[in-house]
Amino acid sequence: MKISGTTVVITTYNQKESLVRSLQWLAHVSGISDIVIVDNGSTDGTSDLPEIRGGGYIYFDEGFQSYGKAWNAAVDNFPMSETIVFMEPQYILGRACITRLIEVLQREKCGIAAPMGNGFEGCQEINIDTVDTLNRLEEAATGTFLHSLDIAHGVWAISREALEENGRFEESLFDPQNVFMDYKLRLIQKGYQFMVCSNALVYNMFCECADTYASVISQRDDRETLKNKWHMNYFNLLPNRNLANLIEEEREAPIRVLEIGCDLGATLLEIRNKYPNSQLYGLEINESAADIAVHLAQVQVGNIEDKEIPFTGTFDYILFGDVLEHLRDPQGALRYCKEKLSEHGAIVACVPNLMHISVMRQLINGRFQYEDTGLLDRSHIHFFTYYQMILMFQEEGYMVEDVRNILPPLAPQDRELAEKLLELSGNTDMHMYQSFQYLIRARK
Repeated sequence: MKISGTTVVITTYNQKESLVRSLQWLAHVSGISDIVIVDNGSTDGTSDLPEIRGGGYIYFDEGFQSYGKAWNAAVDNFPMSETIVFMEPQYILGRACITRLIEVLQREKCGIAAPMGNGFEGCQEINIDTVDTLNRLEEAATGTFLHSLDIAHGVWAISREALEENGRFEESLFDPQNVFMDYKLRLIQKGYQFMVCSNALVYNMFCECADTYASVISQRDDRETLKNKWHMNYFNLLPNRNLANLIEEEREAPIRVLEIGCDLGATLLEIRNKYPNSQLYGLEINESAADIAVHLAQVQVGNIEDKEIPFTGTFDYILFGDVLEHLRDPQGALRYCKEKLSEHGAIVACVPNLMHISVMRQLINGRFQYEDTGLLDRSHIHFFTYYQMILMFQEEGYMVEDVRNILPPLAPQDRELAEKLLELSGNTDMHMYQSFQYLIRARK
């Protein structure tokens, strides 16, 4: 693929000031052949800007449309270069950002290349507080690349070849995050990878109409559309880094890791990035999820409660990321998995905490309301407190060597309630009310 220029597609909604500044800055960015602006029904005078004249411009008279429809409109109505960058106007791109993304896209089966910047999460996050910081960091940046499923929709690049192979964006999805997620899942099924490029940098000015934008998005619910299309209740493209961090080995260690309930494979991919010589395996009950994860690791469809792991040999680590609470016999699963661990192998698990103050508040008010997700997920069969979790592992002969807490901050009224509950019990600690989940590593 030749570096022959890039079409930049900017999707905007009542972001006139950000759009003007972004367009001014794009004039100094290398590798751009043309710019297409998709105005998703702005009412702030964006259409009157002199800066948009002479280029590609689409305006939706009928008001805010789904991002799938907006992105399709750009591709349908304007010729696309060999590379296409989709972005929102609150981002300022580094001068070399696009040419560096193009270089990453030249890698075999790289479907999406993404930059790093402020306002992102996970592996895309970097502290950039001003344009001057952007320039300074870009000059010093060296190119390292990280394979990730968790690419944000704010700025991303794709080759025209991959775009044409993957087809149109899903117009029945409204939220850009969901449109992008659906598109990424389809690319994974075609064998494409997504790469984060450490020397391609952007600065996020943040959206001046964030509240209005969020309000429009929240009026539409994509959840049922996604569930019906992909036959999944969860879409975990974000790895459980807390779980992965409980694996403590030398970087080059040839560890064998099995994840029970590997979902789409994001956590296994995180482990591969940390331990490039690792051998990764997954057991997933949902066929649709396994159909994605199989492109990232050796994955089979199966239920751990059948007491059958369809892989030979033993494992240095067996992971249960928010799985034990879904099992009819979690203790039996741990007993079976002990036979599948290497001599000094370990179980690494993430377990929700029933004693979290949000649940305790419900209980003392006579309620126990199940939900689609969260601590009271309606698919949870077993519930655990700190002591019961520890006891379950100990009864199966494991040595619990590390327990960590996921501690979201408590609202003042919740902390006050937790302190009152502490006074009523002589055998509890504050973490038992504050911990949303526990992370545990238990050695054979």
